[in-house]
Amino acid sequence: MARTTIEDVAKAAGVSTFTVSRALRGMDHVAPSTREKVLEAAKNLNYTVSKAASSLASGQTNRIALLSRDRIAGWFMGELMDGLYDVLNPARYDLLVYRAGNIQERSTFFTNLPANRNADALIMTGFPATEQEEQALASMGMPIILVNSPDTDCCQGSVAINDEESETTLVRYLAAIGHRKFCYIGRKEPLPGSQWGHDTRAVGYRNTIVDLNLTDCGMHYIDLADPLSVKQTVATILSLPERPTALCVSSDHYALAVIHELRSNGVRVPEDISVAGHDGSDVAASIKLTTMAQPAREIGRITARKTLDLAAKKTLDEPRTIIQTVLTPGDTTRPIAHE
Repeated sequence: MARTTIEDVAKAAGVSTFTVSRALRGMDHVAPSTREKVLEAAKNLNYTVSKAASSLASGQTNRIALLSRDRIAGWFMGELMDGLYDVLNPARYDLLVYRAGNIQERSTFFTNLPANRNADALIMTGFPATEQEEQALASMGMPIILVNSPDTDCCQGSVAINDEESETTLVRYLAAIGHRKFCYIGRKEPLPGSQWGHDTRAVGYRNTIVDLNLTDCGMHYIDLADPLSVKQTVATILSLPERPTALCVSSDHYALAVIHELRSNGVRVPEDISVAGHDGSDVAASIKLTTMAQPAREIGRITARKTLDLAAKKTLDEPRTIIQTVLTPGDTTRPIAHE
């Protein structure tokens, strides 16, 4: 069976192909009755608009590119993409997803720039661009929107939580319920130095420990891709001469792995050691984890609205948006009474 063409739709609706094109793309200067006839004809003929043809006519691809340093299957990316879809889909925009989860993937993206001329804007989440990468982004000539990245020099819009302030709130809460001895557990980065960005949650932890005159029993970094990493980190903490009573873990996903390993060693959570995470993910809800919750889906919606405005060459009323996290106490922390 031959594929339906725009000429077939025009003939069925009794209008020109130019009118069909404008009507199906939702453009102005098409009478409501004419638009209705065109839409009905297109529906009856199972005709859909060609993205490639539309982009040639309008100069817009109706696609948004997303570059992530996190696992695409992870909680945050899933919620973020749901939020993006909530806004982009009704606006008839598609989403292209790219990953820069390691050195090779990141290098490949910025060398080949697959989103160049293939999207109307680029959303980048989770890491700052290097100077060389900023030059590559600028060469693309499209709006750049950052999500949860400390770097805002190369973008026209950004949405982020304040990681440092969020971790500060968590440490202050644990101190308020009696904890005085802490450890921080973050994730080991695949690149040295600050190329993946500084761990600002660790900065908030460290500064608050000093401000409140608490005891820092150590800062540790684990790699969940390494089966021994969590075991070695927990063993190191348990062998300390001064064992912490509270662990601040940089994400809920990592906190779950730490709690499992503690319990495998006969350590009760929270009776012996309290554990708190960060994100407010589905993991936190399933084990009633104390955490700092960020509204990832809403972050996606806000990001998508900024992106569409920039793609339409509009000026943003609020280029930089900071989202507040919410302290969510759970069953993995408990107060400590001091003599």
